[in-house]
Amino acid sequence: MEQVPDTAQHMIECDTESCRKFSEFYCNTCHQRICDQCKQPHLEQNIGHEIVLYHERKRKLPSEKCRIHPTKNIDIYYNDCQDLLCSTCFVQNHRNHDTSDLETIYNDLLQQCQKEITDIWKTDIPKARDNVETLEEKRENVKKEIAIVRTSMKERADGLKKAVDSILTDNNKKLDDIENSVLNEMAEQQKKTEDYIKYLEKMVVDYESKMSSIKSTELINFHKDISFAFLKMPIKAEPKLPIFTLGTLNKEEIAKQLGEIELEMFKLSSVIKVSEVTILGQGLSPLSPLPPNKFWASEVLNNLIQYDMKGNIVQKISTSMSYIIGSHTVTTEGELLYTDYNEKTVYRVTSVMSISKLIETGNWEPGAIYSSPISGHVLVGMRIKSDQKITRYNRKGRKLQDIQRDDKGQTLYKSVNYITQNINGDICVSDFHARKVVVVTASGEYRFSYSGHHSQYGFIPYGICTDVLGHILVCNGYFMNDGNFSNVHLLDVNGQFLSFLLTPEPFPKYSCMCSLY
Repeated sequence: MEQVPDTAQHMIECDTESCRKFSEFYCNTCHQRICDQCKQPHLEQNIGHEIVLYHERKRKLPSEKCRIHPTKNIDIYYNDCQDLLCSTCFVQNHRNHDTSDLETIYNDLLQQCQKEITDIWKTDIPKARDNVETLEEKRENVKKEIAIVRTSMKERADGLKKAVDSILTDNNKKLDDIENSVLNEMAEQQKKTEDYIKYLEKMVVDYESKMSSIKSTELINFHKDISFAFLKMPIKAEPKLPIFTLGTLNKEEIAKQLGEIELEMFKLSSVIKVSEVTILGQGLSPLSPLPPNKFWASEVLNNLIQYDMKGNIVQKISTSMSYIIGSHTVTTEGELLYTDYNEKTVYRVTSVMSISKLIETGNWEPGAIYSSPISGHVLVGMRIKSDQKITRYNRKGRKLQDIQRDDKGQTLYKSVNYITQNINGDICVSDFHARKVVVVTASGEYRFSYSGHHSQYGFIPYGICTDVLGHILVCNGYFMNDGNFSNVHLLDVNGQFLSFLLTPEPFPKYSCMCSLY
């Protein structure tokens, strides 16, 4: 019978021949619409058929040809090889394989996708739109803040210009004073010299007028005057002129006076202790913050303990999780997630301490775990024998991605001890056995690795986190008690070393760290 579109404008008619009544039910076995009147006769004629309400129906599997047997439609999902093939393939080559009904798989995936699409419409898109609005507001704020910086720079430059003009005025006044003083001295010297010339001229006139009849006593006295006349000679003094020493025009110094433009950075030289919590426990590590004033910690006895900021125990959970890796995390909804490698399970603990299984990891042993505040996805470090990987899951625990190898097929990790995510989406992992930090993009592409600073002879990374500026902070020196080994390395978003934080005293070793933003 011709398929009738499922639209609100068209009544859903029964598929039973010669029946046009409203179809309230649906047969999942033969994919027919059925009305209430035809339901019972259909079951009597087709024993074992599954009839459900129409809105709970399964979709009919679309026709798709098998790549191996082009005349056959695929209808079986092979769990072992994760392939879609036809029943002929099963008979010929896959009899011993674990299989599932493809139509069931298809409808389950449809249902999951529908839920995800609903979540996207209800949560992700509104959140993204809010982010767009926030970004628009922030863009306007950025423009205003930069305009303020421009104004400050202009005011500073005008101030420097005024300072230069003031200095020039002061120097010119000094030159005027010096010039007046020197000229006055020279004028005085000139007058004395002119007076001396008059004195000499008078002496010559007097001598010439008395020369014919000068007496002996007068001649002796006159000779004395002539002999000592040079003593009255004014001293010839050179004017003392000012010397101008040209200053060095240093662009860097001028820039310092004007002011510098830079992005806000950490003060790398020191770390300020904001608060301290003293707690009793057996080797607590790692820590997962539970805003606003609590946090979870795991101890060597495999207990998960919730503390308040005064060090009081609020809750306790007994587990068989791993102690020395980042095996628990807190979601943005305030739920605790932790891994149990013995049971190969990721557990979820709600705010009312209801514990349930979120993810079963099959043959892989889960270890480090991180709930991303950016996407809400859960990143889990996995191992099976010597193989290591990170698997990404959505909020509901559905697997989305494996991150295991680089573009050359080489294994990315030797061990996944702690996981975090940076503001640009990069996934940062501390790899104890490889003795390096490995960073990949959000899509799993290798970006860079960091193997420590050349000034230290060892690098054993453990706890790792990031901050709001994209810095990467990684603890070095777990199990070590050495001043040239234990501290926290601060890297930029591209893995460039910036500084050491926290000296060995009074903190001899560091193993865990968490970001609180």
